[in-house]
Amino acid sequence: MRKMYVDADEVSKDWGVSKPKAYKMIKELNERMIKDNPNLIVIAGKVNRKFYEENCYGQTKEV
Repeated sequence: MRKMYVDADEVSKDWGVSKPKAYKMIKELNERMIKDNPNLIVIAGKVNRKFYEENCYGQTKEV
């Protein structure tokens, strides 16, 4: 079963960037998600997998 959230290690691996850059990307995605829906709860350093995949790949990745 896939985790519900993507962390900096996975973002770093997917994009070939450093962990600090991955954390910045996650922060930007979380800010965008909150802007779209202010009632959401986000976890610092992690981003919702579905939101991540839709915004980075245009769709969800197949398992």
